Amino acid sequence: MAKKINTKILKGMGLLRIEDAMSFFTHVSEKTASKHREINVETFELHKPRLRNGYIERQHDLENMYFGSQRNLLSKWFLGGRDIVAARNSCEVIAVYNSLVALGKKGDDYSFPNLLYYFEKKATILKGYFGTSILGVVNYYKKNGYDYEYVVAKNITEENVKRIEDKYPTYVFMSYNNTENILDMIHTMSITRDEKGFFIHNSYCKDEWYPTLYEAVVRYNEDYKMKSRPIIVIGVGSPKD
Repeated sequence: MAKKINTKILKGMGLLRIEDAMSFFTHVSEKTASKHREINVETFELHKPRLRNGYIERQHDLENMYFGSQRNLLSKWFLGGRDIVAARNSCEVIAVYNSLVALGKKGDDYSFPNLLYYFEKKATILKGYFGTSILGVVNYYKKNGYDYEYVVAKNITEENVKRIEDKYPTYVFMSYNNTENILDMIHTMSITRDEKGFFIHNSYCKDEWYPTLYEAVVRYNEDYKMKSRPIIVIGVGSPKD
């Protein structure tokens, strides 16, 4: 049995800065991203009937969409030899897309294929094999004038998350899937709120509405009997005037 590695060895801004530095040197090229966008625009049109209220809920359905630059050795190391496609590594972009849906954003600038294109050439890590830099996501909101705030690691307290809950209409968070084992990887999701409570999109878990944003963040993945470790929580509002 493989030894478990607790996630406390790498968390918070240290992790996020390592991700961001890697993305600076290992993002996907403009040429590859442009080629993928041509395919993804057509493919996503076919996928739209599978959306639920406009949101992407099942990342695994995106087998025919491209995100990342195929490298056979990296595919062997990290994906068991499978092709790199959006079904395996696009959770950060899905979270951004879903946050824009929640804010009522429509049009080509906010389309999922165009977001994939933007993040491929701006913030993918290790050609996409480690997904997208979450600080690249923060930079997207900043560059486009969105109102946002985030808390990281030990600052993800009930008090701080309640402040974000009260101030912003939609949220993005990244979490280790299992605090006891770093090898169970990281997932990034969006959260919306309605009269039922707070709902996590693209979580792979059963549909559940939580009474508070904090409970949604800290209880993510309990369906799988794992205790997750949130890394960052971002509140997002519409662009400032």
